[in-house]
Amino acid sequence: MPDGSTSTDAPRHLAGTKADKQKASLFGAAKKIVDLTTDIGTEVVGLQLKDLTDEQAEDLALLIAERGVVFFRDQDLSVAQQRELGLRWGKLNNRVPVGRADGYDDVQLIKVDGNSKAAPNRWHQDHSADDEPAAITFLQIRELPDGDVGGDTIWSSLYSAYDKLSPAFRATLEGLETLQEGTYYPDAPESYEPARGTQPLVRTHPVTGWRHLYVNGSHVKQIKGFSREESDHLLKFLNDHIARGVEFQVRWKWSENSVALWDNRSVQHTAVWDYFPNRRVGTRVVVMGDRAYFDPASKSRAEALELPISPSWRITIANTTKDIEGRGKVGIKFVKRDEKEEAAAVPKVDAAAANA
Repeated sequence: MPDGSTSTDAPRHLAGTKADKQKASLFGAAKKIVDLTTDIGTEVVGLQLKDLTDEQAEDLALLIAERGVVFFRDQDLSVAQQRELGLRWGKLNNRVPVGRADGYDDVQLIKVDGNSKAAPNRWHQDHSADDEPAAITFLQIRELPDGDVGGDTIWSSLYSAYDKLSPAFRATLEGLETLQEGTYYPDAPESYEPARGTQPLVRTHPVTGWRHLYVNGSHVKQIKGFSREESDHLLKFLNDHIARGVEFQVRWKWSENSVALWDNRSVQHTAVWDYFPNRRVGTRVVVMGDRAYFDPASKSRAEALELPISPSWRITIANTTKDIEGRGKVGIKFVKRDEKEEAAAVPKVDAAAANA
């Protein structure tokens, strides 16, 4: 770590918990605040992250927790300044076995090019297996693929993924725990061991107080107490639900020096590796949070904000036999005849012909 670097000690409180609910210091200084979808993703226009006051940084942490991911374009930000802002929100993850930026143990260089064998093009959360999992990830893309095309990132809201499950199904998930194991790095030292931990399947967000799914498509290996087959079926359904939920996702087209800050607790994300063999480079810091928990008294985002749920997400719920009537039909229609129709349908036999 370079001389004169700042301590990685966490602040005295969890970032966002002391913010102004109206976020007046942040919104008042911006030229424009643009919600990119109804459920997830907001762009802040006209602010430089390096110039944020402590009050604005606290308001931004709340906005990230509420909207899942917040974007800024055209950021004049050195690696050291990126790291300093991360430290204002908490302790930084320093378990980066490969790809460190500018000599910092807690800043990761994200570089994918023609020599890469893999890229993070899978749905996942960052460092969810840790005892105190990641809270905020702060990524700046500093070099785009040729032609400035390709390499988008997609985020999916775990608040909305939870809200759009049936109430009865949500109740079966609450209280379950997952067994997680972090990423293995092929180039890491032999002494490197990925994090392993137990986390709630449904989590209460410590800043917003809202319930959300806490499922990591890459790190969750099994549901505690379930057989592997049972667990695989349930996890496949949940991960498919998150990945296919286009109405609660946002896709960001990067521009040079743009920034995304996302809430690792309440979103999954995936990169789009559609630019091989071209090169994309960024720097990333990950702010660690607190121990995950589930509060049975907490509400979901839709409940807390009194948001309507689209009827399409409830239309197939069955509560009575009337709701499943006719589901076994195979295309043959049976018609009950009255007595006259039955008699008319009996073939007449010629008696003489019968005795011949």
